[in-house]
Amino acid sequence: MKKKVTEVCSHFLIQLENRLLRYPKTLLLLILLACGVSLFYTIGHLGIDTDTTKILSEELPFQQDRERFIETFPQDDQAMLVVVDAQTPEQATRAVNYLDTQLHNEKQLIKSVYIPGAGEFFDRHGLLYLEQDELEELAAKLAEAQPFVGTLSGDNTLKSLLSILEQAITTDERELPVDLNPLLDKIRLAVRAVLDGKPYRLSWQQMMIGEDQALLSNQRFILIKPQLDFNELMPAEKSVEAVRAIVEETRHALPDVQIRLTGEVVLEHDELATVTYSAEIASLFSFVLVFLALSIGLRSIRLTLITLSVLVMGLLLTTGFAALAIGHLNIISIAFAVLYIGIGVDYAIQLCLRYRELLQMQFSRQQALIEAVRKVGPSIALCAITTAAGFFAFIPTAYTGVSELGIIAGVGIFISLLITLTALPALLTLFPLKPTPPGTSDSLFPDWVYRFPMRHATLLRWTAAALTLAGLGLLTQARFDFNPINLRDPDTESVATFKELLTSKDASPMTLTVLAKNKEQALDMAQKLTRLDSVENAITIYDYIPDNQDAKLAIIEDLALVMGLQLTAFPAPQQVNVEDTMAELEQFRQAIDRHLADEPGSELSANLSRLREDLVSLLAELQSEPGAEKKARLEQLQFSLLDTLPDTMNTLLEGLDAGPVTLETLPPDLTERWLSEDGVYRVMITPRKDLNDNKNLREFVNEVRQLAPDATDLPVIYLESGNAIVQAFQQALIGALAAIVLVLLLTQRNIKNTLLILLPLLMTAILTGASTVIMDNPFNFANIIIIPLLFGLGVDGGIYIMYRLRNPAEEVSVLRTSTARGVVFSGLTTLCSLVSMAFTPHLGLASMGQLLAIGLILTIVCTLIILPAFANRVQD
Repeated sequence: MKKKVTEVCSHFLIQLENRLLRYPKTLLLLILLACGVSLFYTIGHLGIDTDTTKILSEELPFQQDRERFIETFPQDDQAMLVVVDAQTPEQATRAVNYLDTQLHNEKQLIKSVYIPGAGEFFDRHGLLYLEQDELEELAAKLAEAQPFVGTLSGDNTLKSLLSILEQAITTDERELPVDLNPLLDKIRLAVRAVLDGKPYRLSWQQMMIGEDQALLSNQRFILIKPQLDFNELMPAEKSVEAVRAIVEETRHALPDVQIRLTGEVVLEHDELATVTYSAEIASLFSFVLVFLALSIGLRSIRLTLITLSVLVMGLLLTTGFAALAIGHLNIISIAFAVLYIGIGVDYAIQLCLRYRELLQMQFSRQQALIEAVRKVGPSIALCAITTAAGFFAFIPTAYTGVSELGIIAGVGIFISLLITLTALPALLTLFPLKPTPPGTSDSLFPDWVYRFPMRHATLLRWTAAALTLAGLGLLTQARFDFNPINLRDPDTESVATFKELLTSKDASPMTLTVLAKNKEQALDMAQKLTRLDSVENAITIYDYIPDNQDAKLAIIEDLALVMGLQLTAFPAPQQVNVEDTMAELEQFRQAIDRHLADEPGSELSANLSRLREDLVSLLAELQSEPGAEKKARLEQLQFSLLDTLPDTMNTLLEGLDAGPVTLETLPPDLTERWLSEDGVYRVMITPRKDLNDNKNLREFVNEVRQLAPDATDLPVIYLESGNAIVQAFQQALIGALAAIVLVLLLTQRNIKNTLLILLPLLMTAILTGASTVIMDNPFNFANIIIIPLLFGLGVDGGIYIMYRLRNPAEEVSVLRTSTARGVVFSGLTTLCSLVSMAFTPHLGLASMGQLLAIGLILTIVCTLIILPAFANRVQD
């Protein structure tokens, strides 16, 4: 029966070729016309959908949970995160305010800007967010230091500050809003900075209120919701460029502040930019390698050009099909061109090599072409069916991105087959090869190399069995890295910043969200979640309503009476008077000497001794410097010590006008992020552990979802996407294997032959999976796409070799035939087209390139060495 199927197929192909090849020019013209129409249609109708949220089915439960969350609280979805780091809270606030102004001017590319903890509301009510004992301590300090405030408000200069400090260290009347010892140390640092020519800022907010206060963090954040265009390959390109231009401008205006961009939008944009850049750099290199591989394999520039022409025709027609059937490419299906090149060129190589081989056997050109189609046609047709079945197996999975890839690549395989059997013979008819002189051989190695698999079949069979068993053992340890952050270039600003933030308990961008129907449910859920080992905090809108407000407002009211409201704005530092300031510096040094002489064991002695050494050095340098330089350094010292004082005092003065905070008085841009118009409450859960570690991330998600199964946000998306993809690939690979086995059984009508054809495929799959364990290159979102390609090449090689082994031929060894060379150079061509990926900075592409190289090499070895050893019974 198998022979009948083969004979029928061969007879049909010969009849087809005889009729088509009578009119090769007409045939090529029609094909080129179809390619032109396909190209025209593609340009007008094929879009690019780079929305990563659509690569998995929207029907998955975690996708629906995410969608409900986004519909309820859409404000921060698809947002950029600006991270501002400064030496002092005051500098951070200035940078944030500067950025806020500039960002609001970019209305076309930015939808909204939100700064947590900023704005008139927090300026006025900030003191209420202190603990009551901290507020009482601050009030006592400020009340005692009222003369200090009054003095500097009238004369905000370095001279005035030194005069107050001089009195503080020589008398018991300190009248300072801060502890003296820490202040003296900060002054020493300011003096040292002037000596070293380095910038320094003393933070009066931290000195007065405390460095550990979250409200006074040196790190601030801005959330930007950009305009995205998913019809572009890089949807956020214009918005990201606009924001980065503003950031760069801010860096020039405020050079002491560090500003970085991250967040999902920037991470994905930078990833696409890295991939695009890598592809552009590697494209020429890959094209040259593919051309060289084909030239060496086919040993003819003419055959190489004909093969590339056929490849381009098939690619154009496949692209047109994608435009017609689906209408867009996603970030995964865009790889179909690579898969097409890898598998589609295989058919052309086999036909060209068999044609060339028959010419060497002194067949006429026409006879060689017809005979090549007759002998190769059935095997490449079977290869097309089995390979397409492998791709079509992905269609019913929940992995939409690969499902669309399966449709395009599966149909593309049949298009490649059709073009190979029509356009290629037509081109070979019009541009035939010259007859090959008798006795010409393509052998590259001694005869024993080609006979090795048959002569040492027993050894190779036992070796293959041992390696397969070892591979199966290692395969049990294979893992899937579900965190896409681990695939991106770690040297980019967005990735480095994101990973840094993940180590923070307070600022981790990987939080979870639970939606509650009412206040009681929200508070109860937050209380339960806070008890979990993996949870640092569970926040609701009620965490923004200060406790003990009556008592705190009473303290603030008393402080306002003591301070007096006649001072509405604290003045900026005045100009430095060089002579007066130099004299005061000398008096301050003398005051330090007196204190050290009178009270050598006081609590201030250590700091005063260190300050005195640097102060003496500064005075010595200032005495020897000309007037302009002396003034500049004194201004630098005054700036370091007093620049932030007006901001601090103005904030405190504004805070003296605080009123009660209720749910209704919270600012709208805050409320809308925690309480929807429909009365849905958001509970945000922050992690306790570093979520750079996938074990911590999995633990965090699993623990929270035990209490709240519908919890969502990035950690859930990452984890569940990985689970869904692994499940989809398991489902698809089982389906693909079943389809391939069924097709082979129907066509081969022989279980043994079917198993032999599958042998290279199964060994390659097992050993490639085992290599991920050995090389610590786990499966991930990127390299798992290699599996369909290896399935196609693995089964194709097995079919070619088995057809050649079971066909009577003059050759003693199958390895000496054009079929074996076709398997080798087809694999090498695919490898050359993608090998550059292994050297890209994108870790996902690099892992894909590494796994592909291993898989292709294993495919060639298993097909050309292991398969003949099992298929032949030649004894050692």
